[in-house]
Amino acid sequence: MQPAFLVPSLGGIGLRVSTLRAASTMVNGQGISSSASSATVGTFILTATLAMSFARKRQQEGTSRGGSVLMMAEAAAAEPAAPAKEEEEAAKPPPPPPFDPAKQLGVTDPLGFFDPLGFSKVGDEKGFRNLRVAELKHGRVAMMAAAGAVFQHFARLPFFFDFEPAGMDAVKGPNGKYGTVLLFLISGFVELFVWVEDSDKQPGDFGDPLGLNIYDKDMRNRELNNGRFAMFAALGIVAADLYTGKDAIEQLGGGPSMIGGL
Repeated sequence: MQPAFLVPSLGGIGLRVSTLRAASTMVNGQGISSSASSATVGTFILTATLAMSFARKRQQEGTSRGGSVLMMAEAAAAEPAAPAKEEEEAAKPPPPPPFDPAKQLGVTDPLGFFDPLGFSKVGDEKGFRNLRVAELKHGRVAMMAAAGAVFQHFARLPFFFDFEPAGMDAVKGPNGKYGTVLLFLISGFVELFVWVEDSDKQPGDFGDPLGLNIYDKDMRNRELNNGRFAMFAALGIVAADLYTGKDAIEQLGGGPSMIGGL
């Protein structure tokens, strides 16, 4: 006789339940009453149901536990090992040291790094660059001014300033006033449109028009030191001229200029 139904397979174990009629007949054949057979069949079905529920619960717990273990394994595989991280950190180059103005150009004997007012700050490379640009410009202008104060004692630009007095008095003359304004305008034009600072180059680097190719570290240190000395020299020449009325050569003991209004 074929079974009335099959209990779903649980972990490879199949449970077959005979029809209620077959079970009742078998029990009745042994002299058991119809009510007793019904109770026996009901007990059998209840036991099978409980077994099925228990097996299904165990199967679900096993699946959940297996999924959790798989997720933990995948997470552990995705996370690099601690030694690998340490090796990667050790392989990285160390960060560069902070910008130090005491190690830049212009730090030479006998003064070394001379900044008594503390304008230059460690780590402030941009601020130091602005100060260096200003220092170079003032130094170059001062060198030309000091040399011009000496030169104009002996020679003047003909037809324009050859009748002007020497020294600071030349600014007071008719042509001297216009010359000062013209010089101011030309200097402003050159600084704004010709000699423009480039952040990719060293401060004050405007090329090498004469092709001398001597703008190395030693020459740059000399330029800075000469510019610093020239700033004091030009300031001293102007101050002494305003106080004594003598030009640069007369301040050194020379005679008056033989050119101009004298």
